[in-house]
Amino acid sequence: MPKLDPIAEFRADHAKVRDTLLELIDAISKKDATKALEIMIRLDKITGPHFRWEEESLYLAFEKFFGRQYLEYLLGVHDRVIKRGKELVEILSKGKITDEEAKTLPDIIRSDVLSHPIECEGIALFAEKLTQKELDKLAEDLERIRREGIPLLEWAERIKDVARKERGLKARVLA
Repeated sequence: MPKLDPIAEFRADHAKVRDTLLELIDAISKKDATKALEIMIRLDKITGPHFRWEEESLYLAFEKFFGRQYLEYLLGVHDRVIKRGKELVEILSKGKITDEEAKTLPDIIRSDVLSHPIECEGIALFAEKLTQKELDKLAEDLERIRREGIPLLEWAERIKDVARKERGLKARVLA
């Protein structure tokens, strides 16, 4: 039996991501491109296994509660977060944050990225409806995916679309 509590881990990841995103917003607001890029590298490592586990295990277990349409919406949210992550890395890699970027990027992070862990915390409400067998499978999947430790942007490029296709999933395109 797995030792890991997958829902506690899910929630702990969200707290870690929340704090790291707030740190990123602060660094960008202070126009510290070097620190902001270092934070993005940390986020890439934290969120890769987390997003992968959500898509390959958690969302599938919860689909019976919230349906395929909402699952596809969540995949679309992941795509939006990944797109924003790539854009941020590109901007921060220049080594300089303009006054305009220092004003606009924090709002983009708040609305397009930070909103996802907030929304996922609501999904955690369904955890008590899962069976022990389902929770054990989630724990096993999480342990395996964390061991593999693939960062977010690498997972997005190499694995995400293939894994979705294998499961018959598609992301809803968000405006």
